[in-house]
Amino acid sequence: MTTRIVIALVGLLVISGQATAQQKVVTGTVRSEQGTPLAGVAVTIKGTIGRTGTNNDGTYAIHVAAGQILQYRLIGTASVERTVGEENVIDVVLRRTALDLDAVVVTALGQTREQRALGYSQQSVQGNDIVATQRDNFINALSGRVAGVDVTSTSGVPGASASIRDSLSSSTNY
Repeated sequence: MTTRIVIALVGLLVISGQATAQQKVVTGTVRSEQGTPLAGVAVTIKGTIGRTGTNNDGTYAIHVAAGQILQYRLIGTASVERTVGEENVIDVVLRRTALDLDAVVVTALGQTREQRALGYSQQSVQGNDIVATQRDNFINALSGRVAGVDVTSTSGVPGASASIRDSLSSSTNY
């Protein structure tokens, strides 16, 4: 009986050693076409929940097995897929694309819906309207543009934080 247990433990030890040997750390840098590093690129292992992102230098590191596919995604760029082979460093260049994004609305509790799927009216603020205000930050540019939202600056100093308050909740500083 004890020899069977010992044999089973040795077998598990051998199998687990092979399983961990298949995993490796792949690193790399994600850059734009101009050669600048891209921060915030989502690096995922296709078909799994494994994921990471690039830091401010455009670098990443992820545990992956040979043969798996890495996907690189960033809004406004074409996604890229690379199959992991024997290499430990995979550098990627993402190219800008003109994508037609569907209108997505963020509703209460972070739920997202397509704009046409909502059963009630909503307001939207276009990027051109924000730019036209020539305010020092995005939050201050929303002032007077959305009904029920009150944006107030905490002081008169340019660049000071702003407070957003709607009719249903308390203020939040940004």
